[in-house]
Amino acid sequence: MPVDAGLVDWLKTGAKFEASTDAGIAAAWGADAAETEIVSPLALLADAAAEAVRQEAFLKGPLVIDRHVVRGLKAYLVGRPATITIDRLGYDAGVDVFVIGAEERDGVELTNLTVLRRL
Repeated sequence: MPVDAGLVDWLKTGAKFEASTDAGIAAAWGADAAETEIVSPLALLADAAAEAVRQEAFLKGPLVIDRHVVRGLKAYLVGRPATITIDRLGYDAGVDVFVIGAEERDGVELTNLTVLRRL
């Protein structure tokens, strides 16, 4: 069965990289500024550029690690953004977080989430 040569070439190429830099962070931290690299399944360079800007906006900090107990089995949230709303700790109006860990507790249908939150 013949395969499209353009598809074969696309599959053989390595990842494409797109950079995003915040001038304020670069000026404040200089060479000490952290650099992150995240691989995503985005195929188009324009989408990668938009994702780089989104990640930069979230990661420029300051950041804090929080832990929450939530109802249900939520391990599928690891590596994804989520909105947490509770009536204390500044989460009253809902806070967008990035889930970096989940420990499901089967017997009680609860999950201990570890999240990264911007202050």
